[in-house]
Amino acid sequence: METMKKLVDYLKENNQTISTCESFTGGIFANEITNISGASKIYVGSFISYQNSFKQSIVGINKRIIKKYGVVSEKCAIKMAKNTLKITNSDFSISFTGNAGPIAIENKEVGIAYICVCSKTKYKVIKVQEINMNRIQFKEKGLAVGLNLFLDFVK
Repeated sequence: METMKKLVDYLKENNQTISTCESFTGGIFANEITNISGASKIYVGSFISYQNSFKQSIVGINKRIIKKYGVVSEKCAIKMAKNTLKITNSDFSISFTGNAGPIAIENKEVGIAYICVCSKTKYKVIKVQEINMNRIQFKEKGLAVGLNLFLDFVK
């Protein structure tokens, strides 16, 4: 994937690292980044935090955030990215949380996601809403949006 190569090249040129915390994407970002030769120089690692219990116990998302805002929320995406950055001590992190279906969760319809890119000094989060996609398409859309978000973030 050409856009992922741009991300890897940017990080190599700037001697920086990235880590990921993926939920609805199920590791697709991690897979794509590790398909690129030399990724080990810039890619620290990933959490694939699918269940809420994992988000709480491993990634450190406070139960109150999940209860008040839900896992499919801007607040959760931000905490996932910030906590991943802290745990992995990378220069950047990116998080993906959303509902790929088949049913609504937390009173949020299928096809809503939040993606957050984070550095040690700032973050940016965006909402994605795609109602007419299957699970695979939705994951791929999340990957594409996340890549573009990162490249915009570092400009």
